[in-house]
This record gives sequence, C-alpha cells and structure tokens, in this order.
Amino acid sequence: MSSTTSAPPSASSPSFQERLDHWRSFGQSSRLLRPIHRLLGLAELAVFRLRYYSGLSLLALIGVILAVGLVTSAAFFAQAVDTVMMRRELDEYSRITQRPPFSARVFAASSTSVPLTLERAETLGGHVGDTLAGEVGLPVARMTLLADSGVMELRPPADSQYAGSRALEDVSVIYLQDVQDHIAVEGAPLDDGASGPRLEVWMHQSLAERLGVQLDDPFELHASSAEGNLPIVVRGFWQSLDPKDAYWTNDPDQTLRTKLLVRRNDYISHVEPYLAVKVRTATWHVVLDEHRAQPAQARQYKEGFERAAIIIQKYLPDARLTAPTVSLEKFVGRQTALTTLLLGFNVPALGFLIYFLVLTSAVIAYWQRRETAILLSRGIPRLSILNYTLIEGSLLFLIGCPLGLLFGVLVARLMGYAESFLSFSPRPPLPVSLHGLNLPLTLATLGVVLVAKLWTVAAASKETVVSQQREHARPSRGPFWYRNFLDLLLILPTLYAYQQLLNRGSLGALIQDRPEDLYQDPLLILVPALFIVVLSLLVMRLFPLFMALLDRAAAFLPSFTGYLALRQLGRQSQNYINPLLLVIVSLALGVYTLSMAASMDQWLVDRVYYRVGADLTFTPYLESEAISATPGGGADWIPPDDEFAALPGVVAATRVGDYPAEIRLATRSGGIEARFLGLDRVKFPQVAWFRNDFARESLGSLMNRLALVPDGILVSQRFLEENTLQIGDKVSILVIPDFGASVNTQFTVVGTYEYFPTVYEDTVTVVGNLEYIFSFFGVGMPHNIWLRLAPGVNGQAVREAIPTTGIEAVNVQDTQAILAEEQAQMERVGVFGTLTVSFLAAAAMAALGLLTYSYASLHERLFQFSVLRAVGLRRIQIVAQVVMEYAVLTLYGAAAGVFCGRLAAQLFVPLFRVSSSGPGTPLPPLLPVIADEQILPMALTFAGVMVVLEVLIISSAFYRRLFEALRLGHQA
Repeated sequence: MSSTTSAPPSASSPSFQERLDHWRSFGQSSRLLRPIHRLLGLAELAVFRLRYYSGLSLLALIGVILAVGLVTSAAFFAQAVDTVMMRRELDEYSRITQRPPFSARVFAASSTSVPLTLERAETLGGHVGDTLAGEVGLPVARMTLLADSGVMELRPPADSQYAGSRALEDVSVIYLQDVQDHIAVEGAPLDDGASGPRLEVWMHQSLAERLGVQLDDPFELHASSAEGNLPIVVRGFWQSLDPKDAYWTNDPDQTLRTKLLVRRNDYISHVEPYLAVKVRTATWHVVLDEHRAQPAQARQYKEGFERAAIIIQKYLPDARLTAPTVSLEKFVGRQTALTTLLLGFNVPALGFLIYFLVLTSAVIAYWQRRETAILLSRGIPRLSILNYTLIEGSLLFLIGCPLGLLFGVLVARLMGYAESFLSFSPRPPLPVSLHGLNLPLTLATLGVVLVAKLWTVAAASKETVVSQQREHARPSRGPFWYRNFLDLLLILPTLYAYQQLLNRGSLGALIQDRPEDLYQDPLLILVPALFIVVLSLLVMRLFPLFMALLDRAAAFLPSFTGYLALRQLGRQSQNYINPLLLVIVSLALGVYTLSMAASMDQWLVDRVYYRVGADLTFTPYLESEAISATPGGGADWIPPDDEFAALPGVVAATRVGDYPAEIRLATRSGGIEARFLGLDRVKFPQVAWFRNDFARESLGSLMNRLALVPDGILVSQRFLEENTLQIGDKVSILVIPDFGASVNTQFTVVGTYEYFPTVYEDTVTVVGNLEYIFSFFGVGMPHNIWLRLAPGVNGQAVREAIPTTGIEAVNVQDTQAILAEEQAQMERVGVFGTLTVSFLAAAAMAALGLLTYSYASLHERLFQFSVLRAVGLRRIQIVAQVVMEYAVLTLYGAAAGVFCGRLAAQLFVPLFRVSSSGPGTPLPPLLPVIADEQILPMALTFAGVMVVLEVLIISSAFYRRLFEALRLGHQA
C-alpha cells in the first residue's frame, strides 16, 4: 500500500501577498491594465465606505429593496388578478360549451369550389391549425378531425327476409381521429386493421339496443346520391369512457349515437368510392396550449381568433369558426376596468416613490458633501467621484434587486388577501409569478435611483470645504425647488390638468377602447399625485416663516431646553424642509388613500342600491294566470302590498309599475322611446333608496308634487333642458302597462330629478302616479313589488316566505346578495389591495426617509450635543430638546398632511367612477367620504412613532459617541 505526500512549497515560490503586490505594481505600470486597476481601486473604496457607513448603507439598501418591491408588486399583483379573472371567464366558457378554454371548432361543408376528401381534410386541418396558432400566438396542443359522410339509410341486407322493407334508421359514417383512446368497445377493437368486402363499422351501444343489433350482423347503407348499396358488418358497440372529457366537443352519447365509426383506411377504400361527395362535412377541433396563455395578451388572443376566421374563409369558403372570443372580450372589458383602477390608484404611490428616491439620495449626498470636497481637494477628479458613486450604487443594486423581487412577490401575495382597506381575510392565494415582471418599469426605477445619486453627488462636488463651513455657520440656501420657485411654477399645470379631468367627468372616460388610451394624455393620470406634491410644496414654503416666528418667540420662553429647540428649528429650518416634506406627502397620500377606500366601499353599496332600488324587489307571478288561454284583464290577482309588508322581516312594501312608453313632442318628429315608472307616492319614500344629491328637492317634496296633480310626472333635468320644456308643460305619452292594454294621454311636468333609482342615461324615464294609470282601466295592472327589510334580515328567507301570499316571485333582486357577490369580485380585491399597500408603502417610505436624514445628520448634531454637555447641560435636557424639536416637526407635518390629503380626496375621489362593468361612467356619482374618525388617530400614531424613532436614534448615538464627537469636532 503506497502513500503520497504533497511536495513542500519551493523556497523560491512567492507568497499570496507577494503575488498581490506584484499584480498591483504591474497594474499601475501597465498602460493596458491601468483602467482596470483604477476601477478596482474605486470598487475597493466604495466597499470600504459602505462598510464604514454601515447604518446609512443599510438604510439605502432598504430603500432600493422597497423601491424594487413596490414597483414589481404592482405588476405581479395585476398579472395574478388578471390570471384569475381570465381563468374564471374561460372556465365559464368551458362549463357551457364543454370545451377546453383556448379551443376552436371549425366546421366546413364540401362544395364545388372545395370538394372534400379525407386526405384533403387532413391537409386542410394542418392549415387550420397553423392559421390559428399563428394568428392567436399560442401553439397547437391537440387537433382532431371528424369527417362525416352525410346521412344514409341503414337497411337490412338484400339476401335477408327483411330485404325491401323500409330503412331501419338514418345514420352516417364518420372517421374521428384518435377516437379509439376515448371509447369503450364491446366486440372487436377499433384498431388499424382493414375491412374485407363488407365495411366494418362500430355502432353506438344505445342505437344497437334500440334496433336489437347483434355483433357481426350484416346491413347495407344507401345514399340517395349514390347507386346501389354499401354492405357493412357491425364489429362492435361503443360508448364514451367520459363524455365530459376535453376530447369531445359535445356529449358523444347524445350527438354521435347515430354515427357509425370506421377506420381511416376503410373510409378511404370503402366509403369514398361509394359516395359522389366523398366527405359531406369536416369538423376540426383545435385546442391551443392554454398553459402558455398570458392575461396581458388577452386582447391579442381575441383579435387573433377574429383574424383567423377571416383567413380560414379564404381557403374554406362558408366555414364557421366557434372560438371563445365572447369570453375573452368580456375578460378584456374587466381587465380594462381593473387596469384603469390600479393605474389610477398606483400613480400617486409611484410618484411618491420617485420623490422618495430622489430625496433620500439628496439627503445622503448632502451629509457626505464634506467627504466629497476633501476627496476633490486631494486631487481626485469629479469623473472619478461619479464613477465611484456609480459603483457604489451598482453594489447596492446587486444585493437589493433580488431581495426587492422577493419582497415584491410577498407584497403581491399579501394584496391578494385584502378584503377592505387595511383589512385582510383568508382565501386561496393568488397565482403570483415572475411572469408579471414589468422589466422596463423596474429598470426605469433603478435608473431613477442611479440618476438621483449621480445628480446629487455632482451638485455636491461643486462645493469646497470653505463654502460648506460657511453654510454650516448659517445656512443660506433651501432645496432646489425652493430656491427656483418650482412649486409656484407647477400651480398652473396642475390646475389645467385638473380642469381637463373634470371636463372628462371621470378617469374611466379617458378609455375609449383599451387601457393604452390612458397614455394619450398622461398628465391627466398624474394629476392626483401632482396635486398632492404641489400642495405639499406650497405648505412647506410656509414652514420657514412659521419657524422664524417660533425663533422670535424662543426668547420669551422660561425653559432653556425649549429655547434651544426653537432656536434650532428657526436657524436650521432649511435643512428640515426635504425630510419634513416627505412626511407631509406620506400623510397626505395616506389620508387620500383612506378616504378613497371609504368612498369606494360606500359607492359599491350606492351602485347596487341604485340598480335595485330597494332592499329586495321582484315581479309577482301566478302560473295559472300565465298559462291560461283566456287570461283575465289586469292583475287583480296580485295581493295588496300590505300583505307583503306583513311578511317576517319586512318593514314596508310598495308597488312600482315599470312600463314601456313613447313620448310625443310637438318640437320633434317621431316618438321618443321611453320608460314610465309608476309609483305609489305615499309608500314609495318608505321603501326606496334615495340620496339627497339625486334631485334639487327631497324625495318627499317630489312625491308631494305628484300628489297635487294626478297626471303629474317627473322628468330628468337633462331631458327638460334638451327639449326646452318648463314646469307645467303638457306632454303626450303612450303608456303600455300590459299586453293589449295601453293609455295615450296628456301628462303635466311637475318636477325634475338629476338621478333616480333604476334610471340610467340610455333610456328616457318619466316618473308618475301608478294609481292614475290604473284609473284608465278600472283594475290593477301588472307591477313589481319593492320591499324594505329590517336590518340583518336575510333576503333569501323573505323570498321563501313570498309564496304564502298566494303568488310566486320572479326576477328577484336581493341587494345584500348582489353586494356579497360584488365584494367577492377580483376587481375589489385589486382596488383595496392596492390602496392598502400604497398607504403602508407611503408610511414606510416617510419613516425611512426621516430615519435616513436623522442618521446622516448624526455627526453634525453630536458635536452640538457634546458642546452643550460640556457647558453643563444634563443629558435629559438634551434629549428633551430633541423630543421637542421632532414633536414640533411631526405635528406640523401631521397637520399639513391631513389638510393636503383631505383636500385631494374632496377634489379627486369623485373622478374615480370606474367599475368592473368595463369602460364608461357608472351611476350614481361617487361621493367622497372623508373618514375623519380614522384620520386623526392615524396622524397622531404616525407622529408619535416618528418622534420615538428619532429620539431612539439620537439618544443611542448620543450615549455612545459623545466624547469622540467632542474630541474631533466637525471631522467626527
């Protein structure tokens, strides 16, 4: 057994350190390697500074993670929600059609221009598959061909005792590709064999049982267009293994029970020679690969199916294509609405994110400007400083991007559990994946971070140590926007954009066909965020003036600690503008978001009640009356509304007639198709849902107007103005309350409304007295029943109790049930998930920005604290000074943020009238709900947390590094 040992290193072998020193000297002397050596030196310096300022570097890294996570989470979430919605729409398509989601059925009949044979049908099938795959953009997963011979008579054989008798059944011979794998066969298997003189066929089990057919029974087929008969023999009986299998386009046990299955070669050798038309019809079932479908391409898929249908008809005239275009179109409508909502809600947060990134970069560069000036003074060029900053940012990106993507996935997953604002409920997780990554937006965000760092460092590199000491003694400059009056310059563009958006009526009106329409005027999308920022800038312009007043008042304070705090705020107010602005914008965005969430919650309730009109509505139905050959006139069989009001859980009931009508005006030729809403003016206000902004008068006043004039009607203010009518004018209206029953008379306009429950802009609606219509017939006419339910009563229980009145209820609309269904929609999850994350992100960015400012300014403040401590102040006094400073700052920021957020909510919340129904403006108007009971605790909590965090940071540094700061002074 041998052993080996390593040879000892040669005495002349250089050590690792010697090799490294040799490499460095070679790099410095070699002209080729000098740039690489310089780059490595800058990288080494960047790593050293990141380690030296570990706390500041950690905050900057968290900023990158937060930025990447927020930007990617919005895209991840939108893609996941779109995936769920598209699957639901296509699953519904599959449930109805029993076909896979991305499947198409192409049907073509043989014609003189395109005579079909089985082999030609197979060739054309390849063209059909290629066309669909090419136009839609998804590969073909499976394709089957069904070739049908056309109808033939099934007859007994000529040599049997039944020869000459009538046909037993009308059948057809079909070849169905790969059918043998999806059927159960009794008898000989349907394999690749060949038939003899008689064509071997496989008959469906139900047809064989009905005709009493046995295995190997001979028959003959007769086609009217062919001479003689085609002899066949039944080799087996078949039925489907699973009629709901995706292979079948329909239930084969129903649609194919009169079809005789044959082999491919037998069809070519036996059936085609017998028939003049070889293949009567061909059906291609093409299934595209749904696993590669992306929701973002849904519109392209829909348009691809439409283009494919046009192309296929060019080589298959009169071919019919059945595809899921309706379901895809419905999804595209919902996707458009969701895109509008999420974009509208995300833009303020994204704008705030950009501001946060620029601000934190400016803060870090400001407090590192002395170090930059020293490097410049020692001969390092500005370009090297910028390269060094670029390398430092790249190192942060290298670590922060993967963590940011992971954070974005987690945030998107969290958004999927949103039930309401800051409220979550357990549900199946969203299918969040990296497929939703918006790479251009992510790269743009990183570009903003990098440009902000380079820009701020470039600005700081223009200063010298002397100018910085002069500025330290008494700051004379404010931020860039403050010095150049950028806030005042932005007032006019903001007002113009708001006026333009106000003229459109809502954000949904910006979309005519697709979400990309929003980008035609991007300023209108950005205006809420722009308004919040501009208003915050204007508020911060007042901050130095307010602090100057406090500085003057400091001389009259008996407390030395208070005196120092107010003096600090007054003398250094310019340094606080940027971090405090971050707090104001954050709180403003939080108040705006909170109010938006409360408003959207209430608007959902308002929209459902506006659609239904009351808690529960239905149409009375009596089966005996409906099927009667001679139905009685009117609808006296409907019980009085008092009987419905007596049902358990019902508070009040009223009758409402909803009748087609036609308005005839002297100023217009032809009639106006309209709707007549007949009310019981006494009971209607007790039952109906009505909002004060629906009319210039209360609902009670409107009903009183109808009470004064029996033939009085209420019309919309828009109809009144468009037709130059006035109160008191007579209008001729034809009302049709029942089949064969109508009344044509004059009505008097007694009042107007802006909105009315169940009334939409697509139909002119007049509101009148129901009893006045009944008076023309002497009996009650068909009408609906509206119910008001007691709080907490289940509408289903009331519905089940209605038959006790002697009638049934049809066309039932239950407001609470509809609300529950609407609240489960993914659009709502998307809205409130976005609002919640936007608010939490704004708070996190404000806290991170203020912490970054405090940490970066530690050197400056520690020297001041050490001097105060040296002249006799106690530590508790210095800490109290810090508490007072940040209490004033956060209270000012909280008050200003609440003011800006409330005003933004009042102005912009009504413009977010977009619902899952798609593009357009739903009714009724969206009223802003300012959640005052939640705003004050939120602002106070935010201010308190900020003060505690700041005091902890300053106090920790104060106790640890006070002596060092005193020894080194401003160089510490």
